[in-house]
Amino acid sequence: MISLFKKIFIYSILIFLTLELLVRALHLYSDVPKWYLAEDNIYKRVPSQNGYTVYGNRRQVFSEYRINKAGYNSYHEFNPTEQGFEIAILGDSFIEGLHQDYYNSIGRKVERKLANIKIYEYGYPEFDLADQLHLMARNKKLFDLVDFIILEIKYPVDLLRNEYAVKDRELALPFLRHSKLLVYMLDIGMIDPIKNVLRNFDIGQEPTIPNRSDLTKDSLYIANLENLLAKYPLDKKQWSFLIDSRGVNPIFIDFLEKENIEYIDYGPSFKKAGNRPTTLVFDRHWNDYGRTLVARQIEKYLSGRQIGNNL
Repeated sequence: MISLFKKIFIYSILIFLTLELLVRALHLYSDVPKWYLAEDNIYKRVPSQNGYTVYGNRRQVFSEYRINKAGYNSYHEFNPTEQGFEIAILGDSFIEGLHQDYYNSIGRKVERKLANIKIYEYGYPEFDLADQLHLMARNKKLFDLVDFIILEIKYPVDLLRNEYAVKDRELALPFLRHSKLLVYMLDIGMIDPIKNVLRNFDIGQEPTIPNRSDLTKDSLYIANLENLLAKYPLDKKQWSFLIDSRGVNPIFIDFLEKENIEYIDYGPSFKKAGNRPTTLVFDRHWNDYGRTLVARQIEKYLSGRQIGNNL
């Protein structure tokens, strides 16, 4: 029996190493810039990295990134001034834009259409509204110099929390980070059954939503938004949400309009695109056409606010 277990162990190691070599040889894994938890308890990329992001099997996406000194993939360093007109866009991996060359990001697309503005992009995977507002609060002096702010949120996943707390993003076994086979298995969903089991035991999950019988889910999301905006008050004239109304409950839209909270809605333009793809083939991130549509909506909104060309 002991001999059998030894053979199973040895063969398992050999199979793992063989698959690891095959994944590396065929380049089936994704490569992204290194990240870390900064001193201010905010996740970001290791500053001043340059290179190429690889996504999808056999390099379906091969795009250049430039991580600035602040730790974000953005064409510009973040140096707002009293004289210039700067806009900050905060959001998740869709705003981080590692699926596209950094010099062809959403911000750059808008800059090419509107004169006299500079756009800073603060994007990081799974950055929800609590993350974004906390980031602004911890960098208040810098954001006080920014003239307009756009907060990208996805309803309802970015409204599940009513306060900021650091999310545990570390692997239970850090050495597995170096395995390209594991990265590939994560990308294609082979690890999902294990993650579902862990979810049942509340391991490695985001803070749970309070169980309130007097609140519907949508009213809870609105309550979370109200709590966050009360804790991190913003001048309503100097910021806007970026949303896709196709996945938003009308109750939430009604709330925004009632509270005079402005929003940029790219949903209708995606709907008009019809059968033309707006996302990548292998995942839901925007492709170049999708990014162009989002940039156009931001451009139209800023033009309507007389931001850019009329400065």
